[in-house]
Amino acid sequence: MTNVTDIYLQARKQALACVNEKKRLNEDPYLPVLDHYLKDLTIVKKEFHGIQEIPTRLIIGTCHEGRTQAFAANFMPLLEPNTEFANKWMNLYQYVLDEGLHDSIQVYQLFGHYFVEEGNKRVSITRLFNNPMMSANVIELIVDPQTLDQSDLYRAYLNFRQATGITTLLMSTPKNYERLLRLILKDNQEELSAQQKEDLASFFKTFEMVLSKVITEPIAATSGDAFLLFLEVYGFVEGQIIPDATIEQELMRILPAIKAYPHPPKAALLTKAEVSDHKSLFAAFKEPVKAVLISQGDPQTSIWTATHEQAFHKMADTLKNQVSIQCYSCNQDEEIIKAMEQSIAWGAQVIFTSHPLLLQITNRFAAKYPKVRFLNCSLNPESTAVRSYSTRNYEIMFLQGLAAGALSHSSHIGYIADYPIYGAIADINAFALGVKMVRPHAKVYLDWSTTTTATNYEFPMDIDMIYIAGQEFDPAIQKGKRFGLFDVRTSKFSNLSTIEQKWSVFYTQIIQSILNRTYRLDDAKGSSINYWLGISNGLIDVSFSQELPFETRRMIELIKNNIAQNNFYIFTQPSEQNQSQQDPDFLTWEQLATMNWLVDNIIGTIPTKIQLIPSAEKVVQIHGVDSADHASKQESEDESK
Repeated sequence: MTNVTDIYLQARKQALACVNEKKRLNEDPYLPVLDHYLKDLTIVKKEFHGIQEIPTRLIIGTCHEGRTQAFAANFMPLLEPNTEFANKWMNLYQYVLDEGLHDSIQVYQLFGHYFVEEGNKRVSITRLFNNPMMSANVIELIVDPQTLDQSDLYRAYLNFRQATGITTLLMSTPKNYERLLRLILKDNQEELSAQQKEDLASFFKTFEMVLSKVITEPIAATSGDAFLLFLEVYGFVEGQIIPDATIEQELMRILPAIKAYPHPPKAALLTKAEVSDHKSLFAAFKEPVKAVLISQGDPQTSIWTATHEQAFHKMADTLKNQVSIQCYSCNQDEEIIKAMEQSIAWGAQVIFTSHPLLLQITNRFAAKYPKVRFLNCSLNPESTAVRSYSTRNYEIMFLQGLAAGALSHSSHIGYIADYPIYGAIADINAFALGVKMVRPHAKVYLDWSTTTTATNYEFPMDIDMIYIAGQEFDPAIQKGKRFGLFDVRTSKFSNLSTIEQKWSVFYTQIIQSILNRTYRLDDAKGSSINYWLGISNGLIDVSFSQELPFETRRMIELIKNNIAQNNFYIFTQPSEQNQSQQDPDFLTWEQLATMNWLVDNIIGTIPTKIQLIPSAEKVVQIHGVDSADHASKQESEDESK
């Protein structure tokens, strides 16, 4: 027979340990009291939810001060075993042991957490049994957000609660609620249907239980944050019942990202010409490698899609019988998923997705099929199950800036950028540095083609050169659309340069690394890899026409050759020891990739997500830099004067 006194003493031991730890951290060791919170809050509404199963871990306090110090903050009992309180606790424990716990407790809910009106000892015993759920009669208190310290987070919570009906999904930031809503709401849908709400709530409840089993140590991510990270990889299918074992298996694959939150694991940025310096001790493949390219857009109209498909076929021609390929051109997510499934069924050993927007779907299949190699064409410094590949376009843009600066007479040059995504800010800054190198006092005036309205109203009337950027991966871009250096004086594109992106070089190198079994050897301590290749790797090149003055062409060619030989570095910063720039520090690859500031000869800002048109917002959601309406350094200096 169970000795309930021993059980009580064990529970009290946990309580005393909790009190000591809380005091060590200078935190309140006793149960939070709802009445204390409500003194500073304005209740605007009460909602009676009736009896429901609630997560025990979200029961954090009691409603009134009377029994506060009878329990530690973990709901374990604190009073001596010879007290009336202890006797009642032990009698209840024995009853629960014999008969089970049938009566619901009474709780008030505030901001996703519960405070006990009646049933503190029942919560204590349920916690001791490690039961994750218990029955409760719930009254929710809705308060005025302005009276809360975390007003923005609470507003986002209320918005999410209205759209989904879930009151216990807690996030660490307002942005995470917005990200999750974008994942689960369909186009133009403001609120889930009753069935959708039920499906999502059920899935989240199951996910929480699996997460509590997998995560045993404290982490920064809430269960809501973890749920978001999970759905961003695997997606959410309405009405689909996923077994706990499957959720656990899929959760384990992204566990490093959840544990590292809010700092995502970083991908290793590989910038060498060779895919791998390692030599395999194993024999080469005897059968052709099965490789697939999945593109978004129609190769008949999209330059980007056509360029990648042509490069993929050129790679196959180069390797002849060593590779077997399939290509898919898709538009809708359903088509992309079908192409993925067909590729897996075909036995694909490597799948390339040539569009940045395909990263999330690629991540989902990479997590599900870890034996297949997946690569996505994007600059993605965050570590995922997918390798990424992109070009160092800023090298080309620096050379373009040299040309623009040399041709300008007014020293006022425009730059129309497109997407504020990883690498794009480095492109803009490199262009401005190129301008500055030949015309030190010139200014570059920045605006964006993907914002709903102009972001820069300071464009001078005497601007004579404008660089117009264009991400050709945008499937809406037709072959006839023009980009590059525009001469305002003649109202024509200057046609001074021709840019080549030789994707076949990269595709060939990757297939060769699979053939000689060195692909896996590139992995660096479990991190994913982002291949960020440039002029020195032979992946991109630029040539300038005879219309550019001979001496200017000669200077640009000399600098380009030095970049190719890694003898010229575009971005430097003064060291702390030597502000004279005689001994500069070079920016790291990660700093270049995630750059979110503008150099001092740029007049303009980086747009926030709310300023973007819908199609651009989707790209920036996945690959966007952390833009908080950054102004250029020059603007900051002007304001301080």
